[in-house]
Amino acid sequence: MSHVNVAFGLACFAIIAELLEYQLPGEAGGSIAVIPFVAVGLAAPNWSGVTAIGLATAVAQLARRKPFAKLVFNTAQAILASALALLAYRAAHPHAPELPINLSAQSALATALFILVFTVVNTAAVSGVIALTHGTNPIAIWRANTLSTLSYAIFVGPFAFALAWTFVNFGPLGAALLAIPLLGVRQLYTTTLQHQQTNRELLELMVKAIEARDPYTSGHSRRVADAATVIARAIGLRPRQVERVRIAALLHDIGKIHSDFASILQKEGKLTDQEWATMKTHPDKGAELVATLSDLQDIVAPVRHHHEHWNGRGYPAGLAGEAIPLASRIITFADTIDALMTDRPYRRGKTEVEVREELLRCSGTQFDPSISAKVLSPETWSQLFATRPRSETRLVLVGTRRGGQKRIAV
Repeated sequence: MSHVNVAFGLACFAIIAELLEYQLPGEAGGSIAVIPFVAVGLAAPNWSGVTAIGLATAVAQLARRKPFAKLVFNTAQAILASALALLAYRAAHPHAPELPINLSAQSALATALFILVFTVVNTAAVSGVIALTHGTNPIAIWRANTLSTLSYAIFVGPFAFALAWTFVNFGPLGAALLAIPLLGVRQLYTTTLQHQQTNRELLELMVKAIEARDPYTSGHSRRVADAATVIARAIGLRPRQVERVRIAALLHDIGKIHSDFASILQKEGKLTDQEWATMKTHPDKGAELVATLSDLQDIVAPVRHHHEHWNGRGYPAGLAGEAIPLASRIITFADTIDALMTDRPYRRGKTEVEVREELLRCSGTQFDPSISAKVLSPETWSQLFATRPRSETRLVLVGTRRGGQKRIAV
């Protein structure tokens, strides 16, 4: 069996895999076609393999009745990704035998490089186009579409090698029998994505519940989450840690949906001592709510302690210094910046300069001084304000005929 026949035979499996595409966040689609594509590269590490991958992609796009522009783009990016992956493969394994294929340390390294280059080029191209189309951040799109399933890349190499080896030695029927487990891999992908999508929707529901209870701070949780993400990256946290900080920031005020705060949140004047004491319980109540979800156990402490101060004079536990969870210390900055800059019925928001002065004044008392230095650095500071909307509704108090007051947006 020639390498051309093997390449185009395996490409048929890629077509089937492409037709089983599943939806990813941000309008992207995903499939397990990378497995037969890598198998093509292993069995035909030459330009016939690249051609087979390009034709397989085009046929699948035609079968799914994709618009012409998408057909051209998807085919082109598949050819580009496979061509660059092939060059990486040949560089790592210049004397790779075309047929029969065999497993060695060198071929394993070359296969890993093929998978890496193919995946990065493919996902980067798709994420870039989506970002350009919608005016969003391509890195954020890439993270949403790729990082969640990146761990499954370890399955690609063994499955691809087994598929190519079986096709070469036992023909299409043997490969077809082996391909059945690939459906299980696809189901694993889709189940993981569905689980993550459910979690995202649940978080959105919880945030909307907060905003429904306190409409005058609408958008606050999202802005705090955006700012906390910037700060977490600035201090060098890993992507997984940054994401957990973001979720904790998004839910930091979830305790305010409790009925105890309904009348307080609607109050226009200053709070009484008793009302203020009640408000101070919202971190504990938020932590209790978050603790009911098994996937958010690591978020409980950051939510509970986001009002602690570096000097130990915060609440609810009076923690000080590094005893305060790192995520809580980050959220304290993001929460304070947004609270100071947001217009309230009883005061206008502070300017950038005024907020900076406040952070400097409270560094070492309310705020972690080491994080403060990062936050106040020119690069991080500019990023923080780039995350804020350009215009916000301003709420003011005006008199009514009966001598009362009401809020209007201007």
